[in-house]
Amino acid sequence: MKKFANVFLILFFADGFLSVLDELSSLVAPVAPLTMFRMQVANSVLLLAVPLYFCLGIDRRLPKKLFIPLIAFLFACPLAAWIFPVLGDSKLYAIAMAAIQVGVPPLLIARYRDGKDPGLTLPSWRFEGPFFSPRNTLLFTAVNLVVLPLFLAALTLCGADLWAQQDTAGFIKVMPRGLYLTERVYRRGNQTLLLTGMVHVGEKGYYQDVARVSAQGRTVVLAEGVTDKKQVLHNHFDYREVASFLGLASQEKLLIPGRVIDEKSLEASPSKPAANQPDVLVADTDLSTFRPETLLFLDHVGKELRSAPSVVGAVLNLNRWADKNVTPEMYAVIMDDILTRRNQVLLGYLDRALERYDTVVVPWGALHMKGIEEGALKRGFVLQKEQRRLAIDLKRILLAKARPN
Repeated sequence: MKKFANVFLILFFADGFLSVLDELSSLVAPVAPLTMFRMQVANSVLLLAVPLYFCLGIDRRLPKKLFIPLIAFLFACPLAAWIFPVLGDSKLYAIAMAAIQVGVPPLLIARYRDGKDPGLTLPSWRFEGPFFSPRNTLLFTAVNLVVLPLFLAALTLCGADLWAQQDTAGFIKVMPRGLYLTERVYRRGNQTLLLTGMVHVGEKGYYQDVARVSAQGRTVVLAEGVTDKKQVLHNHFDYREVASFLGLASQEKLLIPGRVIDEKSLEASPSKPAANQPDVLVADTDLSTFRPETLLFLDHVGKELRSAPSVVGAVLNLNRWADKNVTPEMYAVIMDDILTRRNQVLLGYLDRALERYDTVVVPWGALHMKGIEEGALKRGFVLQKEQRRLAIDLKRILLAKARPN
């Protein structure tokens, strides 16, 4: 146990030292040379921190006043940057945290060396005496019955946010309060493009806010909505059951006031907007363009949502079915149909709309937005500003579920 604990202390200090050098060098160089090596060391420290923390409840000789602050520090830094995004964007915050990681360990360790031979490790005599104590283990377990669930919940939300940042290009932001969706405004010459990230279920007020489209000049909304003109899907589904279970509204309730047009109308010159309302066009594809693998999956989703006694039961049944039937190759086909191909269809509509309209609004699912934004940037649009809206209020949902019926 002594070697394990001392390796953690050395790596903790090394991680801080490399972080200081890396953050300072990034101020003068566009690409910091130590970043990759620093990340490897940081990951090693995190991997050691988890088993070491649980060892505190087994080995009474490990000083908790030393290791708990150090372990907490490793997880508190990213959690603080997640809760307060301004910290995550601050170089000063990164440098300050790295400096603390370098300066604090020697001061804490010195208390457990009794002034003898300063260093970064604990002496052998600190590990003399009994290894196990029932009282130590019971107290550690009792505290963690309260602390650990809260910590894991925060860590799960933070991890979900990291995933969302990567897969949606930041159009989804997971915060302690709930799920936020981003709307970004782009400009190209005298034309404006609004990309509004959407979710299938959300707060009623969120959908009402999104639906308030201000038509400045010639404006068109390219709405999302797959059709099934040839009736290729046997078990259709919507998200109203899921929304009802969570006490939310569904995206089907999103009604944008305006003049509904079809594809043929898009080819003609738009008439002058009436009462500052936009034209609204469903700029999506038909289910008949999907491949058999995707139709099989969607049909099973509809079947489970319609037949299962509850939403939770439907999700569990669907997961079991997917584990047995959805291969990596099939998953790639499904995602290509649902995301990539539909994005291509939308971008085709976008090109045609930009020939005739001053402003184009695209309120599509947030998972589509990474590809749509890439298409917009390739077409010369430049990001001007963005805003976030609270789409799902986790606090409200949890409180509502906690109330007795």
